[in-house]
Amino acid sequence: MQRIFLTGLAVMMLASCATAARYTLQDRFRAIGIPAGTADCMVDELDERLTNEDLQDLARYTVRLARADSTFGAIRSLMTIDNPRAVTAIGASGVSCVTGFRL
Repeated sequence: MQRIFLTGLAVMMLASCATAARYTLQDRFRAIGIPAGTADCMVDELDERLTNEDLQDLARYTVRLARADSTFGAIRSLMTIDNPRAVTAIGASGVSCVTGFRL
């Protein structure tokens, strides 16, 4: 019984970390100049493309970014993270959300 409880608790903690990362990313994407609709679209796609650990890594990284001059400038800034999976996912989700073409 205790094992089931601990497993359930671990699953809930991981889910809450992923949710926190999603909200952090939405907030930071908007803060660096990505329009709200594009930011939400990108976070949805990143959630599909990345693991929870990659999302958390990306969320931590975005705290250091400054406001960009354009949406593409913001996406270029995001692509400097030292996480190849995140860079690939950011590029694909940015292009997909800005152009409407799914990569």
